[in-house]
Amino acid sequence: MAKKTSVPRLVPAAPGAGSTRIEAAVREQQRLLAAATASLEAAGVEDIHQARVAARRLRSLLKTFRPLLEPRRARLYRVDLRSFARALAAVREADVRRDMLVAMVRRNAAISAADRRQLSVLLEDLCIAAREGLRRHLREPGWMALRRALDRQAASGDALFVSRDASLARVLTLVDRAWRRPTRLMRDEPESVAELHELRLALKHCRYALEPVADLESRAAARLMRRLRAAQDRIGEHRDTLLADHWVRLNERSLGRTLTAQLVGDLARQERVLRRQAVSRSRKVLPAWREWRVATRRLRREAKQDRAG
Repeated sequence: MAKKTSVPRLVPAAPGAGSTRIEAAVREQQRLLAAATASLEAAGVEDIHQARVAARRLRSLLKTFRPLLEPRRARLYRVDLRSFARALAAVREADVRRDMLVAMVRRNAAISAADRRQLSVLLEDLCIAAREGLRRHLREPGWMALRRALDRQAASGDALFVSRDASLARVLTLVDRAWRRPTRLMRDEPESVAELHELRLALKHCRYALEPVADLESRAAARLMRRLRAAQDRIGEHRDTLLADHWVRLNERSLGRTLTAQLVGDLARQERVLRRQAVSRSRKVLPAWREWRVATRRLRREAKQDRAG
């Protein structure tokens, strides 16, 4: 009787440290996004903000680390996430505008109590209307299809990744690549509205790309993260001020000429201050980025060796 020969079972290679890290980051954002979408029916200000942040962060991760992902699946996922974030934009903008203008009129003693009440009621009504619009949207077939698409992507996470052997050095190289555009922007020291807006979007993407590897050099990363947030926040506040000014001018008939003029003047002064601060804080990001690159030089050198091999 012939002796049975055993066929050795192939043991799958252990995932690379870089792949494991990015997969964990993606799954965490999927978890946060699922929790955020579940609470949208009765969403408060912070709920809306967290839902948009989770969608943006996950979309940014898919863009930065797309060489590790299945291209078509990742691209469609990013499209769904962009649609999701846009659906929440009107609510978020109404909340930000209300908080900014209500705080502004409280600081201006020249604005009458009647005008303050009128503005507050108008802004609150717009926030309520935006939420009612979102609730209607949540019941539409298109939104339900979007939710199902996001759920499918979250459930099929294994199919999303095509490279499971990426090293930390490889991941760090992809992070560096995300910084190419903002680095060019910061060298020109942008000051115009359009340039600052472009820089804000780029810095936001860079911060999200940095988060999964920040612990590799925590001290340098913490410094860079602080400066990124500071610049991003000020540029964001500057843009919110411009959007509020646009809304006030469009609603002069409802607000009245006197209140409109007072708000436009206050917003103009705030815009000038925020623009100076945005430019100043943006200038501090590039030196911190260079410190991070020095701190991670060894890993970057390993990445070059990987490519050469």
